[in-house]
Amino acid sequence: MTLNLNTQINGLSEPTSRQLMHRRTFTYEVYEREDGLWDIDAQMQDHKTHDITVANQPRTVGEALHHMVLRLTLDNTLTIVAVESKTIAAPYNELCQAINPAYEKMVGLNVLKGFRAGLKERFADTAGCTHITELANTVPTVAIQGIGVELAVRARKSVEASGEEFGIKPFQLDKCHALATDAQAVALYYPKWYTGDLPNK
Repeated sequence: MTLNLNTQINGLSEPTSRQLMHRRTFTYEVYEREDGLWDIDAQMQDHKTHDITVANQPRTVGEALHHMVLRLTLDNTLTIVAVESKTIAAPYNELCQAINPAYEKMVGLNVLKGFRAGLKERFADTAGCTHITELANTVPTVAIQGIGVELAVRARKSVEASGEEFGIKPFQLDKCHALATDAQAVALYYPKWYTGDLPNK
């Protein structure tokens, strides 16, 4: 059985005639907990668009070849305080699942300070699962969007409500080319922190 899903991603050029063979999806969701902590629930799945056999196990269309889930619980400093990891589907089933408890070693890592180096140190090569580690690798940018932005907005509102000036440099500045402190976007939206040349008057 085969499944032909010739999809087009908006914004890319019109492709030549082709057939989808493989789809990998990543999903991240951020939750604020009633105890003041934050959960990031992440999952990845691999699907083939045709029936295959892997490790003597037949996999039909619609059945995940890989399906890993990860929950990281963080505090307001973006430090990991708890980890859950589960392998729902994998080519080698129980053998792949045996590595899940190792990911509790992520407890204590801060997702903004040396996080990816910490992952590599703990889970490189045979010390981890390639797919779970890849899933975890994107957590810093997810945490910034889902937790950091929310905390920054709340801090700004709190300071403004007190009548004081917000004096903390926004964390997103100098983290990408569009938000370099000498870039036009910073001049327009964060003028206090702009370091580029001022336009001639």
